[in-house]
Amino acid sequence: MILAVDLGQKTTGLAISHGQLATPYSTITYSSTNKALDKIVDIIEQENIDTVILGFVEGKIKPMFERFAQKLTKAKPNLKVILWDETLTSRQATESMVKLGIAKTRRAERRHEVAAALILQSYLDSHD
Repeated sequence: MILAVDLGQKTTGLAISHGQLATPYSTITYSSTNKALDKIVDIIEQENIDTVILGFVEGKIKPMFERFAQKLTKAKPNLKVILWDETLTSRQATESMVKLGIAKTRRAERRHEVAAALILQSYLDSHD
């Protein structure tokens, strides 16, 4: 089972895949990335996740994603962690929800988990 993570500084979106289709899973909020790590590790254990696709953005904040990947690998040594470029996925997620007619407040709540689903679907599509 695969979990995708759209990591943010206070909010993170998660998506899951049981096969070749990514599905938004949830959005978590936290006060630090260490608290995010704890919540994500709990979900990994609950859902029997064996692979995590961690979205990242090139540039100044890329080290944040790399540090998070290292912490996740340290917490779950048997877990496969893959960094995957997530450039523009939040924008794509918002545009998709606008097209579907989802209310603005609901879009804000779900934007990160929909972005995580786009990250995961991109990964799955590249591995057909």
